[in-house]
Amino acid sequence: MKTAVELDYTLHHLCIYDDKPRDNMFPYLRWHHGITNYFSGAVFHVTGEGHSDYTFLGCGGRAYQIQIEAPPFQFEYERNWWRDHGHGYNHICWLTSDARASMDQLLANGATEVMPFEEFPTYDGFVVHDPEGRWIEIMEYTDETFRVQEFTHAPSGECGLEVVGNAEVCQDLDAMVRWYQQIMDMRVLEEFRDGDQGMVVMVDKDYDPVERRSLFILQSARHDFEKEHMAKHGPYISSIIYQAKDVMRAWEDALWAGMEALQEPAIDPLTSLLTAHLREPCGGNGIMLTEHYAPAVTQAEAA
Repeated sequence: MKTAVELDYTLHHLCIYDDKPRDNMFPYLRWHHGITNYFSGAVFHVTGEGHSDYTFLGCGGRAYQIQIEAPPFQFEYERNWWRDHGHGYNHICWLTSDARASMDQLLANGATEVMPFEEFPTYDGFVVHDPEGRWIEIMEYTDETFRVQEFTHAPSGECGLEVVGNAEVCQDLDAMVRWYQQIMDMRVLEEFRDGDQGMVVMVDKDYDPVERRSLFILQSARHDFEKEHMAKHGPYISSIIYQAKDVMRAWEDALWAGMEALQEPAIDPLTSLLTAHLREPCGGNGIMLTEHYAPAVTQAEAA
């Protein structure tokens, strides 16, 4: 069986389920985003069950993207999730060098099957639950030319906005940090702890503090809105992470674009970073907006 290191995992995108993507993507576009790709079900997947509409968005950074997927969903398991949760952050996708071997490796180490391994026209892939029930999608590109387009790294707008990753609220933070380290080769970049509150910033092997600042944050439920959501849905993907050179300007731009205020910019007592929280228009899902973040060990490189 191949190891996590051999499987070459890299973070790729966060998927949002939404029934009106053309309406609900507009605030993103107003907030300095661009569309990297549209795909129809006939291009991305070919199945007899249904059809989906896929739109990929990027902002500032080249690597991490947002995927908006709209019904009618292709697979029964997707329709069941939509029935139970509605609008929401559905899964995080990693790329791998060998999807078939990846499924064997994940199922042997605590993941549970959601969608079996399947070969599609442009990629091979599958979906599993992590040990706390969040969805993980794995993709292996198999077409020589097909790729989800990436932007050149260029912070967007006067505020210097970049989408840099996602955060997840965990039931057992330490156990999930160990799992993603050991099973998916994620590395701990920095930890923030204060009593029963914790936030662990993780990255994949390709992390670069300037050109590829893709972050994967695991944390406890710290805010009331996180605790309320977790009480209803269990451990979940809690937010898209953005950083900005000018957080106050990015906050103002977000409100102008149609995002909803949740917590105004203030110094986070756990991380000491200027941080704000918003809701995006696709069902009120969370957005975390922080100042430019680069750990002390990479400050010289990031300057």
